[in-house]
Amino acid sequence: MAELQEVQITEEKPLLPGQTPEAAKEAELAARILLDQGQTHSVETPYGSVTFTVYGTPKPKRPAILTYHDVGLNYKSCFQPLFQFEDMQEIIQNFVRVHVDAPGMEEGAPVFPLGYQYPSLDQLADMIPCVLQYLNFSTIIGVGVGAGAYILARYALNHPDTVEGLVLINID
Repeated sequence: MAELQEVQITEEKPLLPGQTPEAAKEAELAARILLDQGQTHSVETPYGSVTFTVYGTPKPKRPAILTYHDVGLNYKSCFQPLFQFEDMQEIIQNFVRVHVDAPGMEEGAPVFPLGYQYPSLDQLADMIPCVLQYLNFSTIIGVGVGAGAYILARYALNHPDTVEGLVLINID
């Protein structure tokens, strides 16, 4: 049996000549999301760190589906059955999904230190623009349950130009 050898190939002609910096940035972001598919990320906000998980590859001119869970849950316990459902497969193939976990609700979250003040629901809504800026997304379709529905509704009231639609379940 022959041994496998590693071969270095250098690119003589670029595949995308004359690519604009904006297009290169979008391609880099798409590649990063594709490589990190299902990976958990954190971003610092004025109200603390927020954790989110990204699935899928962004499609040009399509909003991202952004989910926010209810109290005592995380994105897996709240939304995984929905997105694993057979009829949802066409949707998840055509949209990138961003699952936001409220602080302290992500899997393996450490215990809050003594004296920690948990962000208000309005402050949790104000964390969402930091996530979208990190991912370079301009619009979303929000899907929220319970407290997550309220958080997304507050976000939509403060940033109506970035919301293309909302699915709010049990918002009271």
